[in-house]
Amino acid sequence: MRFVGFFLVLCMINIPIIEAVPIVEVFVNGETPSKEILPENIISASENGDLELIVWYTNQNHPLHITAATERAQDLNAQNEDIFIQGVFWDKSNQNFPNDLESINLDVEVKQNDDGSLILKANTTLENELNQTVVLQWLLLKKTVPVSKHPIGPVESNVVSYHSWDSNINRTKGAENQWVHQIDVDALASWNIENEDLIVVVSLISLDSKEVQGSGSSEVTFSQIEQNRKGVAISLLLIFAAIIGSILVIQSERKRQQDMPLIRPLIKNKIKNGEEVGNYFIGITTRKAAIRGISIEGNGFWRCSANEIPQEIPPKTKREIKIRQTTKEKIGPCTIRLEVDGHERWVLDIMFPESNLMKRNNAEES
Repeated sequence: MRFVGFFLVLCMINIPIIEAVPIVEVFVNGETPSKEILPENIISASENGDLELIVWYTNQNHPLHITAATERAQDLNAQNEDIFIQGVFWDKSNQNFPNDLESINLDVEVKQNDDGSLILKANTTLENELNQTVVLQWLLLKKTVPVSKHPIGPVESNVVSYHSWDSNINRTKGAENQWVHQIDVDALASWNIENEDLIVVVSLISLDSKEVQGSGSSEVTFSQIEQNRKGVAISLLLIFAAIIGSILVIQSERKRQQDMPLIRPLIKNKIKNGEEVGNYFIGITTRKAAIRGISIEGNGFWRCSANEIPQEIPPKTKREIKIRQTTKEKIGPCTIRLEVDGHERWVLDIMFPESNLMKRNNAEES
């Protein structure tokens, strides 16, 4: 296998060939990037794909920390800057690499849906029976992420940013296992994972020894096409919302027109004691909505008895409210205020046209 040469270079010892790429875990607190902790040959092997590097941020106050980092550190009794290979502590001071590595290869497939969600799949056929304490672990690693907000600050690689378990395993010899794990867009957002390049790492881990029994990985590159589809979908949604909004406005205006009463000035002349007398009314015809809370202000030109004003006028009803002129000078408007059911308070100025009687009286006075 391709990583055999890597181990021979590091420790110059013979180790058995394993099927899966080994998992190297390093624990950091955010003060020192993993590249300053790991030997150069491990970094190179990780970049070449000869091993899978996993970086855990254990500082609970650091934005890259997740609860699983603290849990994994406790499981392994790991301290800051400790390195583990397949769940076994590596003393980098004496190049003491474990020489009894055994691992099961997991095939991993990742699918990105049109809505941005992810479907992770893994499968393997067991050559030997697994211990009952072995479970499956799903990890999402951020491929590259800034350690701080400083524009030229250090960056970190392969930071664990999502974590989940699956205990549904057929552990018998020869068993074919297939796992599916779906992560929706809201879940990605809640884990602070945006549209960025990720690495999916799936591993079989013993809950007793905490060692890695098998692993597999695959990279995720969020497609720009998918983002364009999202943009189109959002645009269509906004257009649809605008159309719906316009329809609602039109319907609201139509309802207002159907509910608003018809209000107009009325002049009725009659002969009294041999003289022509003009009587003035405000004619109200309600439509689909009742009106109430009616008040009339004469503005110094008109007066109206409170007894003349109804408390309420039902829908589809005609009423005439009598008002009287208080001045013989040129008349001005009166103001009517009322409440229409289902609408805001309505205020309307009503102007009476000058009648023939008014014109004759004005001519006589002049």
